[in-house]
Amino acid sequence: MTTQMAPAYGLCMRRTAFSRGERGLSGLGHGLDALELLATRRGDMPLGDIARALRMSKPGTHRVLATLRQRGYVEHEEGGIYRLGLKAWEVGCAVPALGLVQTATPVMERLTRTIEEGTILGALDGFEVVYLHRVDGPGAIRVHAEIGARIAAHCTSTGLALLAHLPPERLEAILPEQLPAISEQTITSTETLKRELVRTRARGYGVNQGGWRADVGGVAAPIFGTDGVAFAALCVAAPRFRMNRAWFRRVPPAVVAAADQITALIMRGSSTAPRRRRNGTDRA
Repeated sequence: MTTQMAPAYGLCMRRTAFSRGERGLSGLGHGLDALELLATRRGDMPLGDIARALRMSKPGTHRVLATLRQRGYVEHEEGGIYRLGLKAWEVGCAVPALGLVQTATPVMERLTRTIEEGTILGALDGFEVVYLHRVDGPGAIRVHAEIGARIAAHCTSTGLALLAHLPPERLEAILPEQLPAISEQTITSTETLKRELVRTRARGYGVNQGGWRADVGGVAAPIFGTDGVAFAALCVAAPRFRMNRAWFRRVPPAVVAAADQITALIMRGSSTAPRRRRNGTDRA
């Protein structure tokens, strides 16, 4: 038995060579096989490829994936394309020594010491941001983000950073018809949001000025997996009274550099990692 890491999701999966007879005995075994396959094959996979790799019929594979999708372990797009879902992330984070959290934590701690603000690690689940980890800042006045909390993506810098790097068809698929107003500063127009996402992608980080709470702001930069996909983001959130011109000259470059460092650590885990995509181009 060998252990393989899935760098893009920070999961450690144990791949076991099941015999065909063993495969026929356990629906759970089929589900675990599917998760291991999606974890070790970077990027999206169509239904037919999954069925062939698992030596299963397409209808049987579809039933297994449908169950995983209902539980959030797998995401599905039109055309039969599947990828790991955020629930797999949450399970992986239960063993932080093997996940993104451990990779990111030392970088987050250094960033927090440098800029004296709290840092937050988040991921996108549909149109919601889920907070995975945080390192609190040293000050008496600071922003508290509860691990596991879910917040509408359009009102956070983390959400903006990740939405900006979605393929257009993926963005359209998850974009709600109406954007809820969380505060007076929340973006509520889809056209305004799309313009902000263009600016976010161009500058390399998202900016939130009171979209979630009127007195809270933040900046966030994307973290890329070995498949070149932005799958998480590093955020610095702060009370808005501290976010002056000097703050913006100092903090966003540090956040981008830290996110790039986490990406580099992820890339280092795969000798065959493709070049990352940033602003629509590939680069090392």
